[in-house]
Amino acid sequence: MLRLDSGFELDYSNMYNESCIQAKDIQNFDRAIQNVWQHTHILRSTGFEEGHVSKDGLPEPILFFQLPYIGDNNINTPEMMDRLNTLRQYGREHIDTVVSIGIGGSYLGSKVIFDVQCGPFWNDYTDEERNGYPRFYFAGFNVDGPYLDGLIRTLSSQAKEKGDDYKVLLVVTSKSGSTIEPMANFMILEKALQDLSINYEVAVVTDTTDEGRPTILRNIAKEKSWMTFSVPYGVGGRFSVFTEVGFVTAALVGFDIEGFLAGAASMDKACQEEDVYQNPGLLNALLKYIASERYGRIIEVFMPYGDSLRSLSDWYVQLLSESLGKMSNTCLPYGRTPVAAVGTMDMHAQVQEHQEGRLNKVVQFIKVKEWNSSLVVPNSYSEYKPLAAIGDIHICDILNVALDANREALSSDNRFNMTITVPKLNAFHLGEIMFMHCWAIYFESILAGVDAFDQPGVEVYKRLIGPKLAAAKQD
Repeated sequence: MLRLDSGFELDYSNMYNESCIQAKDIQNFDRAIQNVWQHTHILRSTGFEEGHVSKDGLPEPILFFQLPYIGDNNINTPEMMDRLNTLRQYGREHIDTVVSIGIGGSYLGSKVIFDVQCGPFWNDYTDEERNGYPRFYFAGFNVDGPYLDGLIRTLSSQAKEKGDDYKVLLVVTSKSGSTIEPMANFMILEKALQDLSINYEVAVVTDTTDEGRPTILRNIAKEKSWMTFSVPYGVGGRFSVFTEVGFVTAALVGFDIEGFLAGAASMDKACQEEDVYQNPGLLNALLKYIASERYGRIIEVFMPYGDSLRSLSDWYVQLLSESLGKMSNTCLPYGRTPVAAVGTMDMHAQVQEHQEGRLNKVVQFIKVKEWNSSLVVPNSYSEYKPLAAIGDIHICDILNVALDANREALSSDNRFNMTITVPKLNAFHLGEIMFMHCWAIYFESILAGVDAFDQPGVEVYKRLIGPKLAAAKQD
């Protein structure tokens, strides 16, 4: 068990024991671990990763390691925090509904923040229950006409109920300003608001420049005098939750940005420990790499317990897929197929396969010790023994008991699994969890010999979609 002073725990005992990964496996990687530290030192001191270039073939900095720290010369600055605090107050005073429009990392990280802070019923609460913060919806993560139709009807209904004072804020996030899904959604939504005579404003989160020129979206924003925020140079979308990409959402729902970054900073320090057994990110990466290459565990089931962490699974699926699923420097394909799950729901859906299917999986559990709920199952039907068994038990205790039972059952058949536990679910511990996985992915990329920061496979379909869209327009 690896424990940090913050209460963060990484229990790897169900992967590292005499029946699974053993000490000799770790010892065989002494030289590889030294290579990890050589790469990490170069990255931290120069901001560049050896061999990494942009999709245009030019050297491109890698700066995710800077993100936990607010400073005048950093990516996250005091001036940025001031602008976000201004946005926070403006949203509470002037905006009724926000629609956040983005895809990939521009959506997934923000959705985690929203789900942890707000939960699924946020838009049904009164203004007072939301402490003045606006309702909040997401769009742009797909090109789905029925979903967009329903959202437009919802905004129209709210406008009729509120009257002329009703105002919508469209937040459009696109690095280039030409990403198909968010821009198509934005243009449809903007026209719908205009047609319905609904008051709206626009804020954009975009690159400052594209190949030395202002991006399309920044040019439009300047022309229209829209609010602008930045996608920082040197930070890929799957790491961008620790930047304004995630913080605009955070500000508009009252999420503790400083606490989130403090948790990330705490984890960043832990991930600088050279002793592998004291470094959560490196230990997590090394065990999963060995599990994959030595024991054939080429699928990872990421399984937090609790509905508010469901979107964390989706965020991790992108982080793992886009970072590690590619050709290695030995010209062999590498990767681990991610599976998003959530407990206890998927104990009734996937666990049969986890427990008795092929021995090709590692399961990563996320556990919260103390949930912010006091609900207790009443002992209403004590005459029925199965129902009496759950009476007078906290509902969240049932959740954690189920997790413990699941991992114990898997371990009884040497099914590889690890558990990350935090004392409670707040901004600080969420920052710890997410930043640990950022470092774990980087460390594993060095072990595997892949570039964690490009995505050449994604570019293949992007090259094909343009001509197909042109043909569709002609039809």
